[in-house]
Amino acid sequence: MVVHVKLRVKAGNTAREYVVLANGGASSPEPVLVVDENIARELGYLTGEAAEALVADAKRKVYLVRNALEISLLDEEGEELSKVQAHLVIHPGLEEPLITDITIDMLGIMILSFSKGLWRHVNDPQSKIRKTAKQ
Repeated sequence: MVVHVKLRVKAGNTAREYVVLANGGASSPEPVLVVDENIARELGYLTGEAAEALVADAKRKVYLVRNALEISLLDEEGEELSKVQAHLVIHPGLEEPLITDITIDMLGIMILSFSKGLWRHVNDPQSKIRKTAKQ
């Protein structure tokens, strides 16, 4: 089990909802949403500035679109919990969309258990425990 969260992603006049992986092991200096080419296309982007991303076993060629998105964290009913401006990273061949450590922090996501898929929003009461979002 892992932690997935639901996001509303706005890119210009386009808004879509996605369930994404909250990947605390993925690091970035600024908030980013990492997607494959298909999701990038849905958001209106075909490419961006060429860049390299370090992953666990190698360097990967990715494309960066700076300040492209506004991402909102949604609760189970689709209500906005928090939002942040973010860059878009297009990672060809990516298995599932993800947010990085700083994006997780800036959205106020507090992981309670990666293995059980449990989390809480920073503004939730201590007794509130949220479960991983369904794909």
